[in-house]
Amino acid sequence: MKSTTDSSPTGLTRPLLSRLWREWVSSHRSVLLIAFVMMAVVSASAAAYPAVIRKVFDDLGSASPSLIWTIPPIIIAITLIKGLAMYLQVRQVNFLALTVTRELQKAMAAHLIRADLALVTAFPAGEFVSRLLNDVQLVREAIIRLANNLIRDALMIVTMVGMMIWFDWLLTLIVLVVYPVAMQPIIRIGRRQRQQAGALQADLGDATAALSEVMQGSRMIRAYGLEEHQTSRTARVFDTLFGRVLGLTLGKARIDPILEILGGIAVAGVIGVAGWRVVRGEMQVGDVAGFITALLMMVQPVRGLGTLNAVVQEAASALERIFQLLDRAHEITTPSSAKTLPTPKGNIRFDGVGFRYGDTMVLDDISFEAGPGQMIALVGPSGAGKTTVINLLPRFFDCEEGSISLDGHAVTGLDLAELRGSMALVSQDSVLFNDTIATNIRLGRLDASDDEVQAAARAAAAHEFIMAQPDGYETVVGEAGSRLSGGQRQRIAIARAMLKNAPVLLLDEATSALDASSEEQIQQALEHLAEGRTTLVVAHRLATVRKADLILVMDEGRIVERGNHDQLINQDGLYARLSALQHFTQ
Repeated sequence: MKSTTDSSPTGLTRPLLSRLWREWVSSHRSVLLIAFVMMAVVSASAAAYPAVIRKVFDDLGSASPSLIWTIPPIIIAITLIKGLAMYLQVRQVNFLALTVTRELQKAMAAHLIRADLALVTAFPAGEFVSRLLNDVQLVREAIIRLANNLIRDALMIVTMVGMMIWFDWLLTLIVLVVYPVAMQPIIRIGRRQRQQAGALQADLGDATAALSEVMQGSRMIRAYGLEEHQTSRTARVFDTLFGRVLGLTLGKARIDPILEILGGIAVAGVIGVAGWRVVRGEMQVGDVAGFITALLMMVQPVRGLGTLNAVVQEAASALERIFQLLDRAHEITTPSSAKTLPTPKGNIRFDGVGFRYGDTMVLDDISFEAGPGQMIALVGPSGAGKTTVINLLPRFFDCEEGSISLDGHAVTGLDLAELRGSMALVSQDSVLFNDTIATNIRLGRLDASDDEVQAAARAAAAHEFIMAQPDGYETVVGEAGSRLSGGQRQRIAIARAMLKNAPVLLLDEATSALDASSEEQIQQALEHLAEGRTTLVVAHRLATVRKADLILVMDEGRIVERGNHDQLINQDGLYARLSALQHFTQ
């Protein structure tokens, strides 16, 4: 998603940073306070160095014994104090940055988990991964730099300027004229960095998505001999990424030389004027040495502030993307006056339901009823809208026309958690998490006992193959269940649905990945599970729905036929043709 934010550092950068402070950082004021105190100690101890150097040069002229007995212990004490304060300051700042990073990532993940399905399916997975990882890391870096550079370095500069004024106000005036001039080109570079950074984060999302697709499609790539094609495709992605990163790097690379050159001019001017004033007897050598020491100690903080703008612009671009995600309102939510269904029975009704994906009408005038103990089958060619019907009942999407009700109550007026809790879903793409088999089954009901988990597995004809695994129910299935076959994954998903024991059962090609033997076992288990429950079945293989109480034949988003198997065969319509193609009739 391309950014539309003003690239000016004072455009939307300040509001974004203000929001970051207000919502995510300000609650950690105690951590910041300790860090600020330590920064003040660092600045104060650093300010002592120019005074000590001045004393050294003054004592050199008089051969004072303090050079031996006083100055070295003072320098050691200053160094120890400064070092300890620096450690505590860095510790606090990094703790703060990591804490904010963690909280942002948790909030983004929680928002994404609860987001409308329309949002989740609208973006490639790599886009979300990039925001969760890459964008948040840019924010972490900016927090560290803002605390270290904006606060510590600003304190250091103020302290050193104060010391320089104390030594000689005229030399200080020269420095204060030169350094602000150096900031103008740096600010302009920062504006360009903001634009480049936004594009870079989008490119990182594309790269993540491309790699994810390559990994997920590894079998297809090899089967179709697409290795060279995919290699070229990913190479183009990384070439784009290279160009973007190079542009950012070169932009940053210009900052230090600018500061170095102008800093050198300032030092040269100071030495020239100071030498002239020493010759005239207007300054002491110790004052010159102390002034130059303070000036040189100010160079690094000024450089840090100079490069800070580029970091802030990159972070502002990342924050914009992060807040775009967090600000995306959930459209499908529980209404404030939601009705509760303590014991849902499973009476469902679709009345003139219509639904669109964008401008495309996907469902048109869908009407049917089903009650406990009834099985309603949805069949038809691919793209007919069968799965969309399944998706509307638990409100993965909301219909745009007509109404859907459960037990006489509009689903849009029910508590969302209770609505979905009354339904169990088994889809064509069985979803398993990289955890144990027992945990994946227990997701159907988190408080289920081990005996209940095993009973559900037996009912789904999964117990036997589970016990054949190295660790039985404690076997880790791998990412997306990669260590199991497709049929095994599907049986675990069915066991999960059985464990949930919901009054409404949604089966979206639930037996599609099973062999004939397993399918027969699962069909028997599903028929047992469906007893007394309302079951909606989406099926491609018509043999699996011959016993359905009502078969709805769909085509181009409409119900074109309805009846039981025998009635539809006798109608000699679309269902009969589909059945004949699958050799289910004589």
